[in-house]
Amino acid sequence: MSSTVKLMHDSALIFGRCVREARRQPTLAFFAPTFLSVAIVLIFEAVYGSIADVPGFPTGQFIEWVAPGAVFLTVFLGAGFSAGSVVRDARSGYNDRLRLLPTRPAALMIGRLGFDAVRALPPAAAVLGVSLGLGATNHGGVAGFAGLLGLSAALAIAWNGIFYLTALKTLNPAAIQGLQPIFMPIVMFSTFWVPTAFMPPWYENVASRNPFTPLVDAGRSVLLGATDWGSIRVSLLALSILAAGTYLLVIKMFTAMVKAD
Repeated sequence: MSSTVKLMHDSALIFGRCVREARRQPTLAFFAPTFLSVAIVLIFEAVYGSIADVPGFPTGQFIEWVAPGAVFLTVFLGAGFSAGSVVRDARSGYNDRLRLLPTRPAALMIGRLGFDAVRALPPAAAVLGVSLGLGATNHGGVAGFAGLLGLSAALAIAWNGIFYLTALKTLNPAAIQGLQPIFMPIVMFSTFWVPTAFMPPWYENVASRNPFTPLVDAGRSVLLGATDWGSIRVSLLALSILAAGTYLLVIKMFTAMVKAD
């Protein structure tokens, strides 16, 4: 078996193990991020839905504007699940057993990252479905649906790097849970809720410099059928920088933890 084939085989085994862990904890893995995101959509649509009637609002309905951000919200609310398993493996002695096996550390991370990307899809699809049921329209068709889910998967991989880094640095599940609220200022100071034209100048300046703004704008554009390739490129660049900045350290720390003596 070649090294590449073995890497993919071992990664698939780790992916399968992550799937089994998620099936044992479906509330944390899938239900919680879906339920909370749906609740936020329902509440804000009921309370602020009439803002779409204000002259100059870009979409006919508020739900059309907020739906892409709500889809990405599932990623933020579900972050840290796989990072928690890293802590459990380190504390249970599972990583020590790996030292006896010819398993490359890269396979352990590839399998987990693949699972992070796939796990983001069911909650994202569910929230998008609820948004469509509330009146949002997917003008982008299949391409719009796939594009939004693809951006969600990319966000899941990049954002979870922060949680993996914290998990390996502290080996403390409480530290992972404590990171959850950090998404709030990122979401609030963006175009998640309203366009920049509706913001006071200081708020607009912050939102315009927020790396989450191009991502939510990109997701909105593919759903509206008017793909903004500039926002897509900027958002993918920002996600790539975040991923590189965290996973370079994660890989180094994780390799030191599981490599054979």
